[in-house]
Amino acid sequence: MRSEQIQGIGKAQQLTREVILEVARGVRPYDTERVVAGRIEHALERAGVHRFLHTGYAWWGDRTRFARFHVWEADALPTERRLQPGEPFILDVAPLVDGWPADFAFSGVAGDAEPPPAHAELLKELEQIKRDLVRWAREAPTGGDICALVDTSMRANGREVVHTRYPAGVLGHSFEGFPNALGNVPRIGSGFQIPLVGNIALAIGAHHLLGKPYPFLNEGAPGKPQGLYAVEPHLAQGEVGAKFESVLLIDGDETRWLDPGLFGEVSP
Repeated sequence: MRSEQIQGIGKAQQLTREVILEVARGVRPYDTERVVAGRIEHALERAGVHRFLHTGYAWWGDRTRFARFHVWEADALPTERRLQPGEPFILDVAPLVDGWPADFAFSGVAGDAEPPPAHAELLKELEQIKRDLVRWAREAPTGGDICALVDTSMRANGREVVHTRYPAGVLGHSFEGFPNALGNVPRIGSGFQIPLVGNIALAIGAHHLLGKPYPFLNEGAPGKPQGLYAVEPHLAQGEVGAKFESVLLIDGDETRWLDPGLFGEVSP
């Protein structure tokens, strides 16, 4: 089953990466968040995708560091804000592809204007964190310890830790349990969808009742994580934020990314 799971999630992640990078190449100054998020979803629909863990997010400028985010879903959904030349942006979507989950995020800069110097520095730091996370996931005794190592690394370089502002303060969340019946639930509005919320609720119940691995990587995550996780380190410097989101297999010496580069090819 593990091989089938890796292949299914890998293919889903590969399609999602292709769509996000295609849309990112077409992002232009003065596009709105809402229009670009719509392009992500339309591209997935053309590829036969109609179910989501979460629909497309697009964040411009200081929204890449969650400036003025107070209520997650209301503030995170795409807006009519227009992207200015040289501003950073983040694109993020989590579809279900033939029942298998994917979650990919990309950080870029608009147009040909000079990007903020901090943006390149953040991407370089994320590259190092992605390399280090394989070792940390192998060696750290608990999911909480993995998160502490990521947060310490960011703060040591003077960065702000942003992923702790996601719901449940997650650095990552489990992809175990798919495909399942929840994957057939139709889309309802925008943002988080029932397949994500329902699967997490089932996983938390299985953790408490059956001793299964805790489905989140966050500050309080107990026990050694095991399985496939969507991991999304998110950091900021001043008004600029950046992140990646990729799938990490945590399985002892087999621990590895399905896509080793920062926004690189997926190799199931």
